[in-house]
Amino acid sequence: MTYDKDEEAKPLWLVGYGSLLFKPPLHDKAISKSFKKFPGYLSGFARRFWQSSYDNRGTPEQKGRVVTIIPAAEIASHDEFKDDILHYELHSQEHCNEVINNAKLLHNALKVWGCIYYIPPKYAREASEYLDFREKDGYSSHKVSFNVVLDSKQEQDPRIQSIMSKLPKNKAGEPVIDSIVYVGTIENESFVGPENVKKTADIIRVCKGDSGPNIEYLLGLNDAMKDLDPSGRNRSHDPYLEDLVNFVEKN
Repeated sequence: MTYDKDEEAKPLWLVGYGSLLFKPPLHDKAISKSFKKFPGYLSGFARRFWQSSYDNRGTPEQKGRVVTIIPAAEIASHDEFKDDILHYELHSQEHCNEVINNAKLLHNALKVWGCIYYIPPKYAREASEYLDFREKDGYSSHKVSFNVVLDSKQEQDPRIQSIMSKLPKNKAGEPVIDSIVYVGTIENESFVGPENVKKTADIIRVCKGDSGPNIEYLLGLNDAMKDLDPSGRNRSHDPYLEDLVNFVEKN
């Protein structure tokens, strides 16, 4: 990601939906512990372990699996994606066959829960350079709108409220932040595409890379998703992720 002079003075708002949920940017430096982190979601995407990894969670000879997010428009226009989305995201939706073929309706039906980091301006360039290297296996940065859903403690924090009060709101009254997210698009060389969840589980169980075992990545993501929803309201429920964890842990 490149910076111009105006951007040098701006903070970096960074979305996490995979390893960033449990391994923040600049994680090897003490400063990373001070980066503010807020829960919330992206509208119009589905999360899948459809990205291979030859470095962080695998090797060139035995590539692991990591997550990317697939936009609604790509799903609606590619038949090979639809069965998986119908099974996990739309199985309880009315008129699901109509929704899966309509990008606008599908956008409104899909959510990916995750987090967003506030990285102060003086660390924004360093964090971006770090992420460009960390996500070098097929990921690129994109601009998205992230919907913030604060927990009760954050809602009562005046410092957080001073930040959130200045932001636009969505129809639900939730703050919306223009942010950066790293995505393995369907055109990148490491994109695997639709894969039987049991096959994905078999790969994750045995692969490991420079950042550790692939299974550590999966379980770390699953635990982080639970931490997003301490209220127990099941708002961040991800049937695909839970199914994958069950398959991995069965063997």
